[in-house]
Amino acid sequence: MVWPPQVGVPLPRAAEASGAQRKLSTYSLDPAHRVGGDKARAFELVLGITIRDIGYLEGAIQTGVLVVAVSAVRDGVTGGFNCAVEVPVRGRGEKSGRMVEVRTAWELTDAAAAPRLVTAYIKD
Repeated sequence: MVWPPQVGVPLPRAAEASGAQRKLSTYSLDPAHRVGGDKARAFELVLGITIRDIGYLEGAIQTGVLVVAVSAVRDGVTGGFNCAVEVPVRGRGEKSGRMVEVRTAWELTDAAAAPRLVTAYIKD
């Protein structure tokens, strides 16, 4: 494991990544959320993914962070680091022929802590 996190290498402790289910259900896939609502509408419009597909999206993100390198690192607000990992996700239903990158951001407080999902959205 590389510490501190670096661009071009895997997310530290990626196999222990947590928080995806909670963040997706209460933010990125919640169309009623005042900030996350736009993200939820984009997931549905571009990939056909809604809250009903949370397990699918969570699985794609969890698998992706194991194999896709970190694309950006910045200092965290409360210490530690925030790392971006852009994970390819295939659409669902009539959008199943489409694959786009979903930017995920992970908070890493220290070398011993598992990464926690901060946000996930379709990359512009």
